[in-house]
Amino acid sequence: MNQSARTKTGAVLVALVALAVLSSRASPGFALADVPKAVGRSIAKALGSRPERPARPKETSQRGASSFALSDIPRRYLDVYTEAASTCPALTWQVLAAIGKIESDHGRSSAPGVRSGVNRFGCCAGPMQFNIRNGSPSTWDTWGTGVVAQVYDPAHAVPAAARKLCGDGLARPQRIRTDPCPSVVGSAALHTALRRYNNACWYVHEVVTLAGRYTSTAPVLAPSKDPFVRALVRNRRITTTTSHGCDPKADLASGRVDLRVQSLLAVIAERYRIRLSCLRTGHSRFVKGTTRVSNHTVWRAVDIDVVNGHPVSRTSKVSRTLVVWLDGLEGPLRPSEIGSPFNLGRRPYFSDEGHQGHVHVGYGVEG
Repeated sequence: MNQSARTKTGAVLVALVALAVLSSRASPGFALADVPKAVGRSIAKALGSRPERPARPKETSQRGASSFALSDIPRRYLDVYTEAASTCPALTWQVLAAIGKIESDHGRSSAPGVRSGVNRFGCCAGPMQFNIRNGSPSTWDTWGTGVVAQVYDPAHAVPAAARKLCGDGLARPQRIRTDPCPSVVGSAALHTALRRYNNACWYVHEVVTLAGRYTSTAPVLAPSKDPFVRALVRNRRITTTTSHGCDPKADLASGRVDLRVQSLLAVIAERYRIRLSCLRTGHSRFVKGTTRVSNHTVWRAVDIDVVNGHPVSRTSKVSRTLVVWLDGLEGPLRPSEIGSPFNLGRRPYFSDEGHQGHVHVGYGVEG
């Protein structure tokens, strides 16, 4: 290729990437406004991504998969993650697998939109949760095949996610100068690409952390040293108390709290000032009156006893507002149980004598 041709190709590539970045906002749950269907596939082609399936990957033992990855990820998905990541030099299969875990538990989730239809927001579908409704074109039109039925097939959905991540920052990592999530471990380019997949730093944190757990050679970072955890501990909108016999401050600082609880606290603190009354330490092993192990015991629950300076009670309007807001959460942050003074009469809510002075939020086993 002569100098003139190289210059022309470079100019076209820059224009395509700029168009996609400017038009893409946040995640597959958001449409790309007025961008032709072929933009995503054109970028992938210009970047050297191969549309055909690459050669069969090496044995799983050679992929850097941790024992957790091998036990958690279905073999079919592991193969697809590995193959798809190979089309983008700066992308690892562990990042794709972490997204697949968060969005659909590698296709095993029974939530609406994973295997058919759309999610509760009425837009997104498939194991990687691409937008198929908002557009035209939708993010599935741009980065996927555009065939709605194929969004539910990981063989099509995962490569589409790889193309999107590559086009949204990982294709040219050296060009990303500003880190949108400085409190998260990892590179600015990775953070940029992930935040364009889902516009939230808590999401970036979850993906990066899970990707590390899926990697056998990942450097060991003490949970208490995680910058995201440190930011939560320093957050002035999150305070703690030991008046209920628990020590939530120490628990939070330990970094052992479930990723979903960490993320939820970060999101709540953007909207409310809260006081934590219990995480794990000091809580009883069993749910009161039962032999069922409490989610507090396994780091998957939090109790909040003050919201915006008002103690949680049946007469507290701001506490009720928080509880109702929790019901609107979808995806990985949707709680498995919400106990409070308010009996809203549907799952996952409950109200009993032991939950008149605090809001309890718990999560079940991941997946």
